[in-house]
Amino acid sequence: MKCLPAIDILDGKCVRLSKGDFDKSTIYNESPLDQAQVFENAGFKEIHVVDLNGAKSGNRLNLPIISEIASNTGLKIQLGGGIRSIDSITEVFDLGINKIILGTSILNKEFAREVMQRFDPNKIVYGLDVELKNNIYCLASHGWNEVSDINIFNFIDEIKPINVLVTDITKDGMMTGPNYDLYSVLKSKFSLIKIIASGGIRNINDIQKLKSMKIEHAVIGKAIYEEKIELMELLNVN
Repeated sequence: MKCLPAIDILDGKCVRLSKGDFDKSTIYNESPLDQAQVFENAGFKEIHVVDLNGAKSGNRLNLPIISEIASNTGLKIQLGGGIRSIDSITEVFDLGINKIILGTSILNKEFAREVMQRFDPNKIVYGLDVELKNNIYCLASHGWNEVSDINIFNFIDEIKPINVLVTDITKDGMMTGPNYDLYSVLKSKFSLIKIIASGGIRNINDIQKLKSMKIEHAVIGKAIYEEKIELMELLNVN
């Protein structure tokens, strides 16, 4: 398993949200670049970055900051938030970003298929943010402000992505533990996909349990910033 420290950027600052609520954000560092350098200096090779302004409105005003991180560190960056067109995908890759995460845009299944055909599928991550709706895990969009009727299992079965970042919105930022049941079902149904677990991770025991379930990657945010997990512990897992 590989653990990826997370940097969520809102209005130019490194923040964490609770359950994706933009009105419940906590600033942890005024400079996302400084935070990225903390992770690099600790020994990490790759980080997970989300442009929250882009995710919510499509306005990627944090792109210069993300470009600064790419230019001033040697980190590989997995980036999501507001990437909703072929041109924006190309623009982000041109910045030196290693992998991109697509969320809102892939609810258009034709676009989702086109992306897989035009770009290296190993560099594309489908961000599947879910919330229970009538007892079905349905995909959310627009910074989690809208929940569709698209069943996550049906979507994966139809589109057949290689990499998926799966977040249970109700777990994100709450540090109550990941949705193990959801990941277990995904693993049993789709043994070939690579899962990035995100949301709810609170301590190293959660990481070890996800590892025992053969989850390939985990994104850790609030547990790092609240000092519930030491960076060295994550590096040891890596």
